[in-house]
Amino acid sequence: MNASVKPDYQSAKNNTKLKHIPGHYGLPVLGNTIDLFKNLHLMTVERWQQYGAISRGQMGREKGLIALGPDIAKEILIDRDKNFSSRMGYDRSLVPFFGLGLLMHDFDEHRFQRRILQTGFKTPAMRGYVELMNPVLEQGIKSWKMDKDFRFYPEIKKLLLRMALKVFYGVEESLDQSSALSKAFLDCTEGQLGLYQVDMPGFKFHTGMKGSRYLRDYILKLIPSRREGDGKDMLSFMCKETKPDGSLFSDDEILDHAGFLLFAAHDTTTSTLTHMMYYLAKQPEWQQRLREEGQAFDKNFLDYEDLGQLEQLDWVFNESQRLHPSVMVMARRTISDCVLAGHKVPANTMIFQFPMFTNRMEEYWTRPGEFEPDRFGDDRAEQKNHPFCFMPFGGGAHKCIGMHFAAMQAKLFTHQFLRHCEFKLPDNHVAEFQTVPLPKLKDDLPLLAV
Repeated sequence: MNASVKPDYQSAKNNTKLKHIPGHYGLPVLGNTIDLFKNLHLMTVERWQQYGAISRGQMGREKGLIALGPDIAKEILIDRDKNFSSRMGYDRSLVPFFGLGLLMHDFDEHRFQRRILQTGFKTPAMRGYVELMNPVLEQGIKSWKMDKDFRFYPEIKKLLLRMALKVFYGVEESLDQSSALSKAFLDCTEGQLGLYQVDMPGFKFHTGMKGSRYLRDYILKLIPSRREGDGKDMLSFMCKETKPDGSLFSDDEILDHAGFLLFAAHDTTTSTLTHMMYYLAKQPEWQQRLREEGQAFDKNFLDYEDLGQLEQLDWVFNESQRLHPSVMVMARRTISDCVLAGHKVPANTMIFQFPMFTNRMEEYWTRPGEFEPDRFGDDRAEQKNHPFCFMPFGGGAHKCIGMHFAAMQAKLFTHQFLRHCEFKLPDNHVAEFQTVPLPKLKDDLPLLAV
Protein backbone atom coordinates (compact mmCIF):
# COMPACT_ATOMS: atom_id res chain seq x y z
CA MET A 1 0.00 0.00 0.00
CA ASN A 2 1.31 3.46 -0.89
CA ALA A 3 -0.94 6.44 -0.24
CA SER A 4 1.45 8.72 -2.17
CA VAL A 5 0.48 7.05 -5.47
CA LYS A 6 -2.69 8.80 -6.57
CA PRO A 7 -5.42 7.00 -8.52
CA ASP A 8 -6.67 8.92 -11.58
CA TYR A 9 -9.78 10.19 -9.82
CA GLN A 10 -7.68 11.98 -7.20
CA SER A 11 -5.95 14.03 -9.90
CA ALA A 12 -9.18 15.11 -11.63
CA LYS A 13 -10.68 18.56 -11.09
CA ASN A 14 -14.10 19.01 -9.53
CA ASN A 15 -16.99 18.87 -11.95
CA THR A 16 -19.23 21.95 -11.78
CA LYS A 17 -21.36 21.33 -14.89
CA LEU A 18 -24.62 20.77 -13.04
CA LYS A 19 -27.15 23.06 -14.71
CA HIS A 20 -29.29 20.03 -15.61
CA ILE A 21 -30.00 19.55 -11.88
CA PRO A 22 -32.42 21.97 -10.14
CA GLY A 23 -31.14 24.27 -7.44
CA HIS A 24 -29.11 27.46 -7.13
CA TYR A 25 -25.60 28.49 -6.15
CA GLY A 26 -26.61 31.53 -4.11
CA LEU A 27 -24.44 34.63 -3.99
CA PRO A 28 -21.33 35.17 -6.12
CA VAL A 29 -18.19 33.82 -4.39
CA LEU A 30 -20.02 33.09 -1.09
CA GLY A 31 -22.59 30.76 -2.60
CA ASN A 32 -25.06 29.41 -0.03
CA THR A 33 -22.66 30.00 2.87
CA ILE A 34 -24.72 32.79 4.48
CA ASP A 35 -27.80 30.54 4.56
CA LEU A 36 -25.62 27.82 6.07
CA PHE A 37 -24.46 30.11 8.87
CA LYS A 38 -27.82 31.75 9.46
CA ASN A 39 -29.99 28.65 9.82
CA LEU A 40 -28.70 25.38 8.43
CA HIS A 41 -31.84 23.41 9.21
CA LEU A 42 -34.15 25.97 7.58
CA MET A 43 -31.92 26.00 4.50
CA THR A 44 -32.15 22.24 4.10
CA VAL A 45 -35.91 22.15 4.75
CA GLU A 46 -36.50 24.76 2.05
CA ARG A 47 -34.24 22.83 -0.32
CA TRP A 48 -36.19 19.63 0.29
CA GLN A 49 -39.53 21.33 -0.24
CA GLN A 50 -38.45 23.11 -3.40
CA TYR A 51 -36.13 20.62 -5.09
CA GLY A 52 -36.37 17.25 -3.36
CA ALA A 53 -33.51 14.98 -2.33
CA ILE A 54 -30.91 16.42 -4.74
CA SER A 55 -30.23 20.04 -5.64
CA ARG A 56 -27.43 22.18 -7.00
CA GLY A 57 -25.65 24.32 -4.39
CA GLN A 58 -22.40 25.91 -3.28
CA MET A 59 -20.83 25.42 0.15
CA GLY A 60 -18.07 27.96 0.59
CA ARG A 61 -15.94 27.79 -2.53
CA GLU A 62 -17.17 24.32 -3.51
CA LYS A 63 -19.94 23.89 -6.08
CA GLY A 64 -21.74 20.57 -5.98
CA LEU A 65 -24.92 18.83 -4.92
CA ILE A 66 -26.86 18.95 -1.66
CA ALA A 67 -28.14 15.45 -0.88
CA LEU A 68 -30.94 15.08 1.69
CA GLY A 69 -32.77 12.24 3.38
CA PRO A 70 -31.94 8.73 4.62
CA ASP A 71 -32.43 6.88 1.32
CA ILE A 72 -29.72 8.81 -0.46
CA ALA A 73 -27.53 8.74 2.66
CA LYS A 74 -27.70 4.95 2.66
CA GLU A 75 -26.72 4.79 -1.00
CA ILE A 76 -23.76 7.14 -0.57
CA LEU A 77 -22.43 5.81 2.75
CA ILE A 78 -22.82 2.09 2.07
CA ASP A 79 -21.33 2.74 -1.39
CA ARG A 80 -21.58 -0.77 -2.80
CA ASP A 81 -20.04 0.28 -6.12
CA LYS A 82 -17.15 2.21 -4.51
CA ASN A 83 -18.13 5.39 -6.29
CA PHE A 84 -18.10 8.01 -3.51
CA SER A 85 -14.69 9.24 -2.45
CA SER A 86 -14.29 10.49 1.10
CA ARG A 87 -10.70 11.46 0.29
CA MET A 88 -11.80 13.90 -2.40
CA GLY A 89 -14.78 15.07 -0.39
CA TYR A 90 -12.36 16.60 2.13
CA ASP A 91 -9.44 17.30 -0.20
CA ARG A 92 -9.68 21.09 0.12
CA SER A 93 -11.22 21.39 3.58
CA LEU A 94 -9.41 18.94 5.88
CA VAL A 95 -6.41 17.53 4.02
CA PRO A 96 -4.41 20.80 3.99
CA PHE A 97 -4.58 21.01 7.78
CA PHE A 98 -4.55 17.37 8.91
CA GLY A 99 -2.97 15.49 6.04
CA LEU A 100 -4.29 12.02 5.31
CA GLY A 101 -6.10 11.12 8.52
CA LEU A 102 -8.37 8.09 8.48
CA LEU A 103 -11.38 9.92 7.03
CA MET A 104 -9.24 11.04 4.09
CA HIS A 105 -8.56 7.55 2.73
CA ASP A 106 -10.69 5.47 0.37
CA PHE A 107 -11.55 1.81 0.01
CA ASP A 108 -8.60 -0.63 0.36
CA GLU A 109 -6.24 2.10 1.55
CA HIS A 110 -8.77 3.17 4.18
CA ARG A 111 -9.11 -0.40 5.42
CA PHE A 112 -5.32 -0.70 5.51
CA GLN A 113 -4.78 2.57 7.40
CA ARG A 114 -7.53 1.70 9.88
CA ARG A 115 -5.14 -0.89 11.32
CA ILE A 116 -3.12 1.84 13.00
CA LEU A 117 -6.05 2.80 15.24
CA GLN A 118 -7.69 -0.54 15.94
CA THR A 119 -5.68 -1.60 18.99
CA GLY A 120 -6.28 1.78 20.61
CA PHE A 121 -10.04 1.29 20.46
CA LYS A 122 -10.24 -2.30 21.69
CA THR A 123 -11.72 -3.16 25.09
CA PRO A 124 -8.45 -3.49 27.06
CA ALA A 125 -7.32 -0.06 25.87
CA MET A 126 -10.72 1.51 26.51
CA ARG A 127 -10.77 0.11 30.03
CA GLY A 128 -7.41 1.74 30.63
CA TYR A 129 -8.65 5.09 29.31
CA VAL A 130 -11.46 5.08 31.87
CA GLU A 131 -8.89 4.85 34.65
CA LEU A 132 -7.03 7.82 33.16
CA MET A 133 -10.13 9.94 32.53
CA ASN A 134 -11.94 9.77 35.86
CA PRO A 135 -9.36 11.61 38.02
CA VAL A 136 -8.89 14.32 35.37
CA LEU A 137 -12.65 14.88 35.19
CA GLU A 138 -12.99 15.01 38.96
CA GLN A 139 -10.23 17.59 39.33
CA GLY A 140 -11.67 19.77 36.57
CA ILE A 141 -15.28 19.67 37.75
CA LYS A 142 -14.36 20.47 41.36
CA SER A 143 -12.42 23.54 40.18
CA TRP A 144 -15.46 25.11 38.49
CA LYS A 145 -17.20 28.05 40.13
CA MET A 146 -20.71 28.02 38.76
CA ASP A 147 -21.65 31.63 39.36
CA LYS A 148 -23.15 34.26 37.07
CA ASP A 149 -19.95 34.44 35.02
CA PHE A 150 -19.64 30.68 34.43
CA ARG A 151 -19.89 29.48 30.82
CA PHE A 152 -19.99 25.74 30.25
CA TYR A 153 -18.64 25.57 26.69
CA PRO A 154 -15.16 27.05 27.23
CA GLU A 155 -14.76 25.18 30.51
CA ILE A 156 -15.68 21.76 29.12
CA LYS A 157 -13.54 22.46 26.07
CA LYS A 158 -10.48 23.07 28.27
CA LEU A 159 -11.24 20.08 30.49
CA LEU A 160 -11.76 17.67 27.60
CA LEU A 161 -8.57 18.83 25.93
CA ARG A 162 -6.57 18.13 29.09
CA MET A 163 -8.19 14.72 29.30
CA ALA A 164 -7.63 13.99 25.60
CA LEU A 165 -3.96 14.95 25.80
CA LYS A 166 -3.48 12.41 28.58
CA VAL A 167 -5.49 9.65 26.90
CA PHE A 168 -4.37 10.19 23.31
CA TYR A 169 -0.80 11.40 23.77
CA GLY A 170 0.10 10.42 27.33
CA VAL A 171 0.98 13.94 28.46
CA GLU A 172 -0.19 16.26 31.22
CA GLU A 173 0.29 19.79 29.98
CA SER A 174 0.23 23.14 31.70
CA LEU A 175 -2.71 25.45 31.20
CA ASP A 176 -0.62 27.61 28.85
CA GLN A 177 0.32 24.62 26.68
CA SER A 178 -3.26 23.37 26.60
CA SER A 179 -4.44 26.84 25.59
CA ALA A 180 -1.89 26.95 22.78
CA LEU A 181 -3.05 23.58 21.47
CA SER A 182 -6.70 24.60 21.77
CA LYS A 183 -5.94 27.72 19.74
CA ALA A 184 -4.19 25.59 17.11
CA PHE A 185 -7.32 23.45 16.71
CA LEU A 186 -9.54 26.53 16.55
CA ASP A 187 -7.26 28.06 13.93
CA CYS A 188 -7.49 24.89 11.84
CA THR A 189 -11.28 25.06 12.03
CA GLU A 190 -11.33 28.72 11.03
CA GLY A 191 -8.91 27.98 8.22
CA GLN A 192 -11.40 25.58 6.65
CA LEU A 193 -13.81 28.51 6.19
CA GLY A 194 -11.37 30.54 4.12
CA LEU A 195 -12.55 31.21 0.58
CA TYR A 196 -9.00 31.33 -0.79
CA GLN A 197 -6.25 28.81 -0.11
CA VAL A 198 -3.47 31.36 0.25
CA ASP A 199 -0.82 30.70 2.89
CA MET A 200 -0.05 34.36 3.53
CA PRO A 201 -0.83 36.65 6.48
CA GLY A 202 -4.31 38.13 6.29
CA PHE A 203 -5.97 34.97 4.94
CA LYS A 204 -7.93 32.48 7.10
CA PHE A 205 -6.17 29.65 5.31
CA HIS A 206 -2.82 30.95 6.56
CA THR A 207 -4.13 31.04 10.13
CA GLY A 208 -5.25 27.43 9.77
CA MET A 209 -1.90 26.35 8.36
CA LYS A 210 -0.07 27.98 11.28
CA GLY A 211 -2.26 25.97 13.65
CA SER A 212 -1.58 22.80 11.66
CA ARG A 213 2.18 23.31 11.75
CA TYR A 214 2.11 23.92 15.50
CA LEU A 215 0.11 20.73 16.10
CA ARG A 216 2.30 18.58 13.85
CA ASP A 217 5.50 19.87 15.45
CA TYR A 218 4.07 19.07 18.87
CA ILE A 219 3.16 15.48 17.95
CA LEU A 220 6.41 14.86 16.07
CA LYS A 221 8.42 15.56 19.24
CA LEU A 222 6.43 12.92 21.13
CA ILE A 223 6.80 10.04 18.65
CA PRO A 224 10.35 8.84 19.52
CA SER A 225 9.58 8.36 23.21
CA ARG A 226 6.24 6.69 22.43
CA ARG A 227 7.95 4.23 20.10
CA GLU A 228 10.44 3.26 22.82
CA GLY A 229 8.22 3.37 25.91
CA ASP A 230 5.45 1.15 27.24
CA GLY A 231 2.71 3.77 27.54
CA LYS A 232 -0.99 2.94 27.46
CA ASP A 233 -2.03 6.12 25.63
CA MET A 234 -3.37 5.94 22.09
CA LEU A 235 -0.28 7.47 20.48
CA SER A 236 1.85 4.72 22.05
CA PHE A 237 -0.45 2.08 20.57
CA MET A 238 -0.21 3.75 17.16
CA CYS A 239 3.59 3.98 17.30
CA LYS A 240 3.86 0.23 17.90
CA GLU A 241 1.19 -0.93 15.43
CA THR A 242 2.60 -2.94 12.54
CA LYS A 243 1.69 -3.43 8.90
CA PRO A 244 1.09 -6.93 7.44
CA ASP A 245 4.79 -7.16 6.54
CA GLY A 246 5.77 -6.48 10.16
CA SER A 247 7.04 -2.94 9.57
CA LEU A 248 5.92 0.03 11.66
CA PHE A 249 3.82 2.87 10.36
CA SER A 250 5.91 5.88 9.39
CA ASP A 251 6.16 9.11 11.39
CA ASP A 252 4.19 10.92 8.66
CA GLU A 253 1.35 8.39 8.82
CA ILE A 254 1.23 8.65 12.61
CA LEU A 255 1.23 12.46 12.40
CA ASP A 256 -1.76 12.48 10.06
CA HIS A 257 -3.83 10.09 12.14
CA ALA A 258 -2.88 11.43 15.57
CA GLY A 259 -3.57 15.06 14.70
CA PHE A 260 -6.93 14.45 13.06
CA LEU A 261 -8.03 12.01 15.76
CA LEU A 262 -7.56 14.54 18.55
CA PHE A 263 -9.22 17.29 16.51
CA ALA A 264 -12.25 15.16 15.70
CA ALA A 265 -12.70 13.65 19.15
CA HIS A 266 -12.14 16.85 21.10
CA ASP A 267 -14.47 19.19 19.25
CA THR A 268 -17.30 16.73 18.68
CA THR A 269 -17.55 15.67 22.34
CA THR A 270 -17.34 19.30 23.46
CA SER A 271 -20.32 20.08 21.24
CA THR A 272 -22.32 17.05 22.36
CA LEU A 273 -21.85 17.69 26.07
CA THR A 274 -22.73 21.37 25.68
CA HIS A 275 -26.07 20.47 24.12
CA MET A 276 -26.68 17.69 26.64
CA MET A 277 -26.18 20.04 29.59
CA TYR A 278 -28.41 22.66 28.00
CA TYR A 279 -31.32 20.25 27.76
CA LEU A 280 -30.70 18.78 31.22
CA ALA A 281 -30.75 22.31 32.65
CA LYS A 282 -33.88 23.15 30.68
CA GLN A 283 -35.67 19.94 31.67
CA PRO A 284 -34.68 19.26 35.32
CA GLU A 285 -36.86 16.18 35.41
CA TRP A 286 -34.44 14.51 32.97
CA GLN A 287 -31.50 15.78 34.98
CA GLN A 288 -32.95 14.07 38.05
CA ARG A 289 -33.72 10.86 36.17
CA LEU A 290 -30.08 10.57 35.11
CA ARG A 291 -28.86 11.48 38.58
CA GLU A 292 -30.93 8.70 40.10
CA GLU A 293 -29.78 6.24 37.43
CA GLY A 294 -26.17 7.03 38.31
CA GLN A 295 -26.77 6.95 42.07
CA ALA A 296 -27.75 3.32 41.77
CA PHE A 297 -24.05 2.53 41.28
CA ASP A 298 -23.18 4.31 44.54
CA LYS A 299 -19.69 5.39 43.47
CA ASN A 300 -18.01 8.56 42.27
CA PHE A 301 -16.15 6.90 39.39
CA LEU A 302 -17.84 4.57 36.95
CA ASP A 303 -15.94 1.53 35.71
CA TYR A 304 -15.84 0.55 32.06
CA GLU A 305 -18.25 -2.33 32.70
CA ASP A 306 -20.83 0.08 34.17
CA LEU A 307 -21.22 2.17 31.03
CA GLY A 308 -23.46 -0.23 29.12
CA GLN A 309 -26.02 -0.19 31.93
CA LEU A 310 -26.80 3.53 31.69
CA GLU A 311 -29.83 3.19 29.45
CA GLN A 312 -31.39 6.61 30.04
CA LEU A 313 -28.04 8.36 29.70
CA ASP A 314 -27.71 6.64 26.33
CA TRP A 315 -31.07 8.10 25.34
CA VAL A 316 -30.07 11.63 26.35
CA PHE A 317 -26.74 11.32 24.52
CA ASN A 318 -28.50 10.13 21.35
CA GLU A 319 -31.28 12.71 21.54
CA SER A 320 -28.76 15.53 21.88
CA GLN A 321 -26.88 14.16 18.87
CA ARG A 322 -30.13 13.88 16.94
CA LEU A 323 -31.10 17.51 17.49
CA HIS A 324 -27.57 18.90 17.19
CA PRO A 325 -25.25 16.48 15.38
CA SER A 326 -21.62 17.26 16.08
CA VAL A 327 -20.73 16.75 12.42
CA MET A 328 -22.93 19.12 10.49
CA VAL A 329 -21.75 18.34 6.96
CA MET A 330 -20.50 15.11 5.42
CA ALA A 331 -18.77 15.41 2.05
CA ARG A 332 -18.03 12.94 -0.74
CA ARG A 333 -17.06 13.23 -4.41
CA THR A 334 -18.23 10.92 -7.17
CA ILE A 335 -15.63 8.85 -8.99
CA SER A 336 -17.75 7.81 -11.99
CA ASP A 337 -21.01 8.96 -13.54
CA CYS A 338 -24.00 7.72 -11.57
CA VAL A 339 -27.70 8.35 -10.92
CA LEU A 340 -28.92 9.79 -7.61
CA ALA A 341 -32.60 10.42 -6.89
CA GLY A 342 -33.33 10.15 -10.62
CA HIS A 343 -30.69 12.69 -11.67
CA LYS A 344 -27.59 11.94 -13.71
CA VAL A 345 -24.57 12.95 -11.64
CA PRO A 346 -21.26 13.32 -13.50
CA ALA A 347 -17.97 11.98 -12.21
CA ASN A 348 -15.94 14.21 -9.87
CA THR A 349 -19.02 15.99 -8.45
CA MET A 350 -18.95 17.15 -4.84
CA ILE A 351 -21.86 15.93 -2.68
CA PHE A 352 -22.82 17.41 0.69
CA GLN A 353 -25.04 15.66 3.23
CA PHE A 354 -26.59 17.30 6.31
CA PRO A 355 -27.47 14.84 9.11
CA MET A 356 -29.49 17.45 11.02
CA PHE A 357 -32.11 17.46 8.28
CA THR A 358 -32.55 13.68 8.34
CA ASN A 359 -32.53 13.65 12.14
CA ARG A 360 -35.55 15.96 12.20
CA MET A 361 -37.71 14.55 9.39
CA GLU A 362 -41.37 14.22 10.39
CA GLU A 363 -41.58 11.04 8.32
CA TYR A 364 -39.46 9.26 10.92
CA TRP A 365 -39.68 11.22 14.17
CA THR A 366 -42.66 12.35 16.25
CA ARG A 367 -42.40 16.01 17.32
CA PRO A 368 -38.91 16.07 15.75
CA GLY A 369 -37.99 19.51 17.12
CA GLU A 370 -38.61 18.51 20.74
CA PHE A 371 -36.17 17.01 23.23
CA GLU A 372 -37.71 13.62 24.05
CA PRO A 373 -34.96 11.11 24.95
CA ASP A 374 -37.37 8.25 25.53
CA ARG A 375 -37.98 8.14 21.77
CA PHE A 376 -34.88 5.91 21.77
CA GLY A 377 -36.35 3.45 24.29
CA ASP A 378 -37.82 0.10 23.33
CA ASP A 379 -41.40 1.39 23.53
CA ARG A 380 -40.82 3.96 20.76
CA ALA A 381 -37.49 3.06 19.11
CA GLU A 382 -37.95 5.74 16.46
CA GLN A 383 -34.32 5.39 15.38
CA LYS A 384 -35.34 2.09 13.81
CA ASN A 385 -37.83 3.70 11.44
CA HIS A 386 -35.11 3.75 8.78
CA PRO A 387 -31.53 2.39 8.92
CA PHE A 388 -30.21 5.88 8.13
CA CYS A 389 -32.72 8.23 9.75
CA PHE A 390 -30.25 8.58 12.64
CA MET A 391 -26.54 8.53 11.83
CA PRO A 392 -24.59 10.62 14.35
CA PHE A 393 -21.39 8.77 13.50
CA GLY A 394 -21.90 8.32 9.76
CA GLY A 395 -22.21 4.87 8.26
CA GLY A 396 -20.63 2.28 6.04
CA ALA A 397 -16.86 1.79 5.90
CA HIS A 398 -16.25 5.29 7.29
CA LYS A 399 -18.48 4.95 10.32
CA CYS A 400 -16.61 6.69 13.10
CA ILE A 401 -14.07 4.35 14.71
CA GLY A 402 -14.24 6.45 17.87
CA MET A 403 -18.00 6.42 18.41
CA HIS A 404 -17.83 4.23 21.54
CA PHE A 405 -15.00 6.36 22.89
CA ALA A 406 -17.13 9.50 22.42
CA ALA A 407 -20.06 7.96 24.27
CA MET A 408 -17.72 6.80 27.03
CA GLN A 409 -16.34 10.31 27.55
CA ALA A 410 -19.83 11.79 27.69
CA LYS A 411 -21.07 9.22 30.20
CA LEU A 412 -18.08 9.49 32.52
CA PHE A 413 -18.36 13.27 32.61
CA THR A 414 -22.13 13.40 33.03
CA HIS A 415 -22.09 10.88 35.88
CA GLN A 416 -19.56 12.92 37.84
CA PHE A 417 -21.11 16.28 37.03
CA LEU A 418 -24.58 15.20 38.18
CA ARG A 419 -23.16 13.82 41.43
CA HIS A 420 -21.30 17.07 41.99
CA CYS A 421 -24.18 19.52 41.59
CA GLU A 422 -27.64 20.40 40.39
CA PHE A 423 -27.71 23.15 37.81
CA LYS A 424 -30.10 25.38 35.92
CA LEU A 425 -30.24 28.04 33.24
CA PRO A 426 -30.33 31.71 34.20
CA ASP A 427 -33.81 33.21 34.44
CA ASN A 428 -35.27 34.24 31.07
CA HIS A 429 -32.48 32.49 29.19
CA VAL A 430 -33.08 32.40 25.43
CA ALA A 431 -31.06 29.82 23.53
CA GLU A 432 -29.53 30.70 20.17
CA PHE A 433 -27.72 27.89 18.42
CA GLN A 434 -24.91 28.07 15.90
CA THR A 435 -23.97 25.21 13.61
CA VAL A 436 -20.87 26.52 11.81
CA PRO A 437 -17.93 26.30 12.31
CA LEU A 438 -18.73 24.29 15.45
CA PRO A 439 -22.20 23.43 16.80
CA LYS A 440 -22.82 25.12 20.15
CA LEU A 441 -24.92 27.78 21.89
CA LYS A 442 -23.91 31.27 20.84
CA ASP A 443 -23.69 32.46 24.46
CA ASP A 444 -21.44 29.48 25.42
CA LEU A 445 -24.16 28.15 27.77
CA PRO A 446 -24.30 29.94 31.11
CA LEU A 447 -25.17 27.53 33.94
CA LEU A 448 -25.94 28.26 37.58
CA ALA A 449 -25.64 25.88 40.53
CA VAL A 450 -28.97 25.28 42.26
